[in-house]
Amino acid sequence: MSSVSTHAKKERLSFVINSDLSEKINEISNRTKLSVSEIARQALQIYIEQKEKEKIVKELEVGYRSNYHYYLKSNEDWKYADNE
Repeated sequence: MSSVSTHAKKERLSFVINSDLSEKINEISNRTKLSVSEIARQALQIYIEQKEKEKIVKELEVGYRSNYHYYLKSNEDWKYADNE
């Protein structure tokens, strides 16, 4: 599921890119028959999803690290549970 709604009110963005990137985008646009705007939308969507995933992974890592000793003790407590 995408994190950015495609049915929301649309806004125009304007930014500058270097000529090499522009040439590559235009080449992809011609080859895929997608507009430069659609390519930019898709690229931004992928970037946002990647950053959101990285944020979640980092938050999970912080949580696991902060609870490391608890998990270690819990693991030790249950070490022989299946051996009985």
